[in-house]
Amino acid sequence: MKIPASRHTLVKVTSCVALLATATGACASEGYKSRQSPIGAFGGEIAAAADNPGFFGTAITTYVHIYKIADDSGNDVGVAARTVPLPTNSKAGLPIADGTYKLNVAAGSIKFDQAQTQINLIGGYMTEDTYAGGRLAFAANVPLISINRTFFASQPAGTVSPAPGAALPPQVIGAITTIANTTNYTVQSALIARNTSENLNVTGMGDTELTAVWVRHTNRLKVAAGVSLFVPTGAYDKTRGPNPGFGNFYTLRPGVALTYSLNPNHTDTNWDSGVTVAGRLSYGINSSNLETDYRSGDFVYTEAALAKVTGNWAFGANLLAIQQITDDSGAGASSGGNRYKNYGFGPFLSYKLPGKDAGFNLHFSRNFGSQNALVSESLQLRIIKAW
Repeated sequence: MKIPASRHTLVKVTSCVALLATATGACASEGYKSRQSPIGAFGGEIAAAADNPGFFGTAITTYVHIYKIADDSGNDVGVAARTVPLPTNSKAGLPIADGTYKLNVAAGSIKFDQAQTQINLIGGYMTEDTYAGGRLAFAANVPLISINRTFFASQPAGTVSPAPGAALPPQVIGAITTIANTTNYTVQSALIARNTSENLNVTGMGDTELTAVWVRHTNRLKVAAGVSLFVPTGAYDKTRGPNPGFGNFYTLRPGVALTYSLNPNHTDTNWDSGVTVAGRLSYGINSSNLETDYRSGDFVYTEAALAKVTGNWAFGANLLAIQQITDDSGAGASSGGNRYKNYGFGPFLSYKLPGKDAGFNLHFSRNFGSQNALVSESLQLRIIKAW
């Protein structure tokens, strides 16, 4: 039994956007973020049955709550402990060598919370002609982003070691105390400056994603293979923490996606009636950020989804994984590689408007197992329209 034609128009967006394009930019790569969204792209549209040529458009609204910065072990990132040699001789003319005394500053904490609202406007075209049995589609994804970040880093005052002995003249002990207090002030001033640069509300255009994809549909199987290029069109300032753009660098992401309908007969009473499975594999390659001389490592992205159609409704869930496979490099990159890892899972619900070439997809997602990454939960609404 054939699927009603009213469902067919949704697949144009599925082919070019849900199968390959990224819906939102996030969340280690530089700044604990990756241009690969930690929110799944698959939704109920994967159950659409045919590819229709022509123009299509999608508007995506996403609310993201980022509630944690995960370190290499998955714990909350904090302020690192450190030991600062005190320059006693050169600063105070004391008969004590520089570095004999040290200021020991214990580890501190970071309180982090970020609310982010994002609107993605996606438009594209699928060709009438076929090539090797499939059609070509081209799409552009332009995000508009508003960020409200709360950030507070704190660290206790340091203590001097070894403690100045009573045998030292009082004026020497006083001088060491003065130098220690000055160093403590410098440490705290740096934290205040960091808090100031992080505690900001910013709004602007994000980085544009350009996608070209070849789509072929044969019987129950659909194959989409293509490439996306992220262009640094977003507002970016390296002196502040939150930015709509990721930086002055490019990301190239080739990939392939498959969808397979287990049983396209939606009126069948069998368990697999209207059930579709989907999978995607992508590889991301980053260039160096010309603003910071930092290059985020390459990453692999995988995603799987399961959807069931019943009437005009579809529901299901997807699971994704982002794993950085090469080390970061350049200015400020840690010797440990600083590799980004993030997983995400969540359900979705889709609805096809009766008699209209339009529908929507509502999707909730939450990250888990994160390392060197921003950890978030999100609620996303996709409005899909074909012409």
